[in-house]
Amino acid sequence: MNGTTRPPSRVPAAVLVPAATVAAVGAQLLLLPWDPRSNVPVSPGSDTLTSGYTWWGTALFAVVLAAVAWAVGRWGRPEAAVVAIGGVPAVLLLGSFLAHEPDPDGFAGLWPTSWLVGAVLMVVGAGLVAGLAHGEAARVFRSLLVPVLVAAGAALSGFVLGSLASHAGWAARAVSAVLALAAGHGLGWAVRAAGRGTAASVALTAGGVLLIAAVNSASVPLWGWAAPDTAAWAVTVLAYAAGAASVPLWRVRVRV
Repeated sequence: MNGTTRPPSRVPAAVLVPAATVAAVGAQLLLLPWDPRSNVPVSPGSDTLTSGYTWWGTALFAVVLAAVAWAVGRWGRPEAAVVAIGGVPAVLLLGSFLAHEPDPDGFAGLWPTSWLVGAVLMVVGAGLVAGLAHGEAARVFRSLLVPVLVAAGAALSGFVLGSLASHAGWAARAVSAVLALAAGHGLGWAVRAAGRGTAASVALTAGGVLLIAAVNSASVPLWGWAAPDTAAWAVTVLAYAAGAASVPLWRVRVRV
């Protein structure tokens, strides 16, 4: 005996990943309602709109995802868990939101942010658990989850700033553009700190805003809502890209 521990045997990816995906999808369809809304009767002829999710269903779903992500990280690659255990349920969650038009309660237009938060929790949670199981939590966080969090931060803040620019005058649009430039710069710093280059910084920040813009725009053909302000979204995307691209230039000026 040399005192070393033999690494665990790996299950073939062709078997492990599809099985894990089926388990994650099955748990989502069984434990989370396809309709994310719930109309609760308050009085005769009057309902209150609430979430259709229950605390026990959501908690059990999280436990199942964590268990499956641990198995994938233990006997496979954490990258597979991020895509299969986090990404596939996130796509299904988007499908459930798109299949049901929100009731006009004043917050109907915010449904993309609800989807974004849920998707990020699933993707990041699966990646962290798989990384811990694989013994590479730091690497997984730096190489996979930081980019996901940066893109999500760009999407969430870009949604707010893009909406501000779409529903206000020129002064608000100018303020929104400046804030978007600053947000892109800050997020670009996070990407550079994780070891990625300028191209990755621009792609992740601008890509996050483009993603939430596309998700938000899906409501137009589906539900007949007002078309998005393309000019406002374009300015927001360009401001994020410019802010992220300015990070290395600013560093050069400081060094000089």
